Amino acid sequence: MFMTDFIFALVFALMMVALFTILFRARGPWNNLLWFFIIVLLATWAGGVWLTPVGPALRGYYWLPFLITGFLVTLLLAASTLPLPDDDSSVELVNQKKRRRQRRAAGLALGAFFWVLLVVLVAAIIFRYFV
Repeated sequence: MFMTDFIFALVFALMMVALFTILFRARGPWNNLLWFFIIVLLATWAGGVWLTPVGPALRGYYWLPFLITGFLVTLLLAASTLPLPDDDSSVELVNQKKRRRQRRAAGLALGAFFWVLLVVLVAAIIFRYFV
C-alpha cells in the first residue's frame, strides 16, 4: 500500500508539474522546479492517503484523491507565483531599493513557509501509515 500510494503520488505530481511548467511557465513561489515538485509530490501523497477513497479503482487502489489533491495544490502554488519585476529605466533609485527589500522579505517568508510546509506534509504522511 505504501509503494502504490507513493507511485500514484509520483505519477500525478510529475504530470501536474510538467503541465503547469510547460503550459503556464509557473514554478510556484520559489521559482525553482525542484522545490515546486517536492511540495507538489508531498502534498499529493498526503492528500491522497488522507482523503476518503472515491472514484474508479485501479487493481483495488483508488487514484482519484491523488489526482484531485495534486491538481489543487499545483494550482494554488502556481497562482501564488510572484510577478517578474518591471524593467522600467525611469524608476527612481529609492523605489528600486524599496522593491529589493520587499522581495528579500518575501523570499525569507517563502523560505520559512517552505520548511514548515515540508515538515507538516512529511508528518502527515508518517502519521497516516504508522499511527
